[in-house]
Amino acid sequence: MVLEVTAKDSEGREFFKNEKKWFEIGIDPDRDMRYGAWQIKEIIDLTLPPQQTQREQYLMHFDSDTEEVTVEAKLWYYVSGKNGKLVYEDTQVLEYNP
Repeated sequence: MVLEVTAKDSEGREFFKNEKKWFEIGIDPDRDMRYGAWQIKEIIDLTLPPQQTQREQYLMHFDSDTEEVTVEAKLWYYVSGKNGKLVYEDTQVLEYNP
């Protein structure tokens, strides 16, 4: 799974972009076993448990005269290493009064 988050100002200029990746425990994107049980303990924070919600927070910096920001989040599921499927998308417009 890959979460992509971008933020743009009212003129469409991108000023923030970040992504977070989660992996199946012990399996690479090509579905090959890569880690043993003892190694999995070391990477458990990179997994997204089934049927669970995980919140992510991002600190975004923009000019003090910015009045509007559009934040877009996309969650992709990769069955193989190359082909991703968009499973969730949300866009929020945030307004600020400088």
